[in-house]
Amino acid sequence: MSATKNCIVCSKTFRGRSDKKFCSLNCKNDFHYQKKSSSSIVQQIDSILHKNRNVLLKRFEKENPEKTKIYTSKIQLTMAGFNFSYYTSTYLNIHNKRYFYIYDFAWMEFSLEEIMVVRKKN
Repeated sequence: MSATKNCIVCSKTFRGRSDKKFCSLNCKNDFHYQKKSSSSIVQQIDSILHKNRNVLLKRFEKENPEKTKIYTSKIQLTMAGFNFSYYTSTYLNIHNKRYFYIYDFAWMEFSLEEIMVVRKKN
């Protein structure tokens, strides 16, 4: 015997299997399209964060992969595709200087031009 249920998209009553969630193929497609659309924003942000991390990693590889701290210019990072608006967290040190984190990297602005980048070594 099939149960009476409400569609999770349009709330219409329908009959069907106990695990059925949608009244029609259109409602099912709408649900999955909306789900994919909302996650695309997260994917875009994640892509920017990964690109930022790769830019910093390449700067370290260019300087010296063994270093844990380098100095660079904001212009060089920007030209390499770094987006300063995207980071994973911030930290305010005891000198009231703010570090911006991207995963295992952090940067601090010393001036409008000079940036210090640090890398956490495991």
